[in-house]
Amino acid sequence: MKPQYLTLAGLAVTAALLAACGGEKKEDPSKVKKVTADTANAVSVVTVVVHPRAFEDWGTYSADLRGADDAVLTAPAPGGGRVNKVTVVGANVTKGQALCDIDAELYGAQLKQAQAAVELAKGELDRAKNNVAQGFVGEAVLSKAELDYQAARVALLQSQRAYESSRCQAPFSGVLVSRSIEQFQTAAPGTPTLRVAGLSRLEAVLSIPESEAMGYKEGQRAEFRLLQEGSSAIGGRISSLDRAVESTNRVVTARVQIPNPGNRLRPGMIGKVNVLRARHEAALVVASQAVLRLQEGTVVMRVEGGKATRVPVKLGASKGDSVVVSSGLSAGDRVITVGAFQVSEGTRVKF
Repeated sequence: MKPQYLTLAGLAVTAALLAACGGEKKEDPSKVKKVTADTANAVSVVTVVVHPRAFEDWGTYSADLRGADDAVLTAPAPGGGRVNKVTVVGANVTKGQALCDIDAELYGAQLKQAQAAVELAKGELDRAKNNVAQGFVGEAVLSKAELDYQAARVALLQSQRAYESSRCQAPFSGVLVSRSIEQFQTAAPGTPTLRVAGLSRLEAVLSIPESEAMGYKEGQRAEFRLLQEGSSAIGGRISSLDRAVESTNRVVTARVQIPNPGNRLRPGMIGKVNVLRARHEAALVVASQAVLRLQEGTVVMRVEGGKATRVPVKLGASKGDSVVVSSGLSAGDRVITVGAFQVSEGTRVKF
């Protein structure tokens, strides 16, 4: 009889538990349904609350470095000549240094001849002045002597320039950037021979589209950075801005002065120039990925009452992955930054 008693008791306990569970499930069936509607169907997103902050508007352009002092030397005129010697590209040079030899001995002899001619003409002029003063000759003789003297001086200056060109004489200290002549070839008169650039002062030369050029002026803050990864920014300012628009590409050329301590930079290097166009002290800035560009316009998704709301916005300046919202948002708005493409107007969201 004992086993039967235990079985009946167990059945009684089991029935009581089942009754209790069944009663709890019927107590508030809407509660489970409500939790499912509010959470299970909501889309997970990442949001941020927009607050005013300082924002700098920078324009970015490709640029190449040139010497602020930059000269292209030419072969002596009117004769040109044979290239007997030329300095290698990349060599550091000092002011007045001879960088080539284009029949320099010949032009040196011509220079000495011109110097002697000037001395002779000067002596004739002095004698003519004395003879006119004493009444021995008329003023016509003096005029001719003066004309001969000036012609000799012109010939001397031309010979001096030709001699300097025959030696490719450096007009300032710097570096030999490039050359257009080779040893033993003949250089035609007036053709380019060498290009010399100074190292102490460099310029980053950039082209600004015509549509943006009106926002720039001399003195604006700028930064130059080489294209190599990890290179540091070098501060500078716009030193000059062309007043004319280049007719082919519709761009304006600007130059940014760049300091070069230690001569680390070299003319011909390329990089990027950032120019500070404006600074906004209290701008509403959002991540670029928060902006949706739809057929009907540009919008962001704002969260209101746990639901996504589409808000048309106007955009301002941008930098990197950030963009200024000039109208459409207010301080304190919560904007969806990740998941905006997954929701639409009225979608319930969780974050």
